[in-house]
Amino acid sequence: MIIKPSIRSNFFTNTNPLGVQKMMNNYVKEIHKMESYNGPKNVLIIGGSSGYGLASRISLAFKGNANTINVSFESYPKGNKTGSAGYWNNLFFHEVTKDLKTKHIDFNADAFSFETKKTILDTIKKEFGQIDLLVYSLASGVRKNYETGDVVRSHIKSLGKAAEGMTIDIKSMTVEPLVVEPANEEETLNTVYVMGGSDWYDWVKYLDEGKVLSKHFKTISYTYIGGKNTDAIYRHGTLGKAKEDLENVAYKLNQMLKEKYDGEALISSSKAIVSKASVFIPQMPMYVSYLFDVMMKHQVHETTLEHKHRLFKDMVYGSQRITDELGRIRLDHKEMDPVIQDEVHQLMQQKVDNSFLQKPGTKMFIEEFFNINGFMIEGINEDEDIDIEALAKTYQTDKYIDLVTP
Repeated sequence: MIIKPSIRSNFFTNTNPLGVQKMMNNYVKEIHKMESYNGPKNVLIIGGSSGYGLASRISLAFKGNANTINVSFESYPKGNKTGSAGYWNNLFFHEVTKDLKTKHIDFNADAFSFETKKTILDTIKKEFGQIDLLVYSLASGVRKNYETGDVVRSHIKSLGKAAEGMTIDIKSMTVEPLVVEPANEEETLNTVYVMGGSDWYDWVKYLDEGKVLSKHFKTISYTYIGGKNTDAIYRHGTLGKAKEDLENVAYKLNQMLKEKYDGEALISSSKAIVSKASVFIPQMPMYVSYLFDVMMKHQVHETTLEHKHRLFKDMVYGSQRITDELGRIRLDHKEMDPVIQDEVHQLMQQKVDNSFLQKPGTKMFIEEFFNINGFMIEGINEDEDIDIEALAKTYQTDKYIDLVTP
């Protein structure tokens, strides 16, 4: 199979596994340049197949010397379907960690289900005894309510009035207007249910009742706060309501963990990155592109892996924690520096046309958007014929376990 980017409505419908493999090898080269730290021994990551979850796992495994379990819901390659990027990330993670002395297990599973939680509890007891850290980095737009059987969907929308701006049409490579209508009450509540903190709370509570949380156990989840340049769609949109719920859950969990384990529940505000959802948020591609330009100019730009490595080395298991008045870890302090934000704000006042696509930060944004699915990777020939199923079989491992129908 020759795999070229297939894009429909700004979604990639396929993945180039050789590109994903090259990216994983690049991550390993990058992490080897970073410092080690005394971190947790056993870690559970909910949503560790891409983005911040994957970066967390790589840092913890390679520089924190941790054993890891990851839970993520992925599509497998079959026939003319290439499988999800997360599937290949998980598979190649096992390849690059095979010579480490630590143990790593993946579950292809619905993290919201009780059956998944039970299986993970049993696995922790069997393989590790206890866990020292739970990273909750789930990025799902859909959650099944197992009590009612209903499938609930989130809605990335503004509140009160429509959010208007520009975005990048990835397929045509043009700058286009984008309007997102305000959410109604049901859409807002559904977004909080899917993307808020209730499932994080359920995980910690279930594992607490199962007696697998160690002394000084920590759990952490990721939020985004942002500023005036992203405020309308984030803190004053449905996402903001979900993040408020997540932060409230962190406070509730922190009280319980401090009392029972001398532990803590943490919220870390991360920097803006390129995600699959970026192009569906008005002005977000512009903001991230300009942010890249300005942070590179001031020599404070970080890759996703550098960002998360600094979190664990300096702020979760180190002595350089930066928090705000609500106790949130402000790993985003470089992005939120007033000088950076003011410069980005000035750039965002400019009229945006297709010349915007030629700016260095925009080129980086577009490249990273393709990289997520294994495309536009240096050294990868996208005209190469790939036997997808044979490749999957080559890297198959009994540490990658299915709890759902692939």
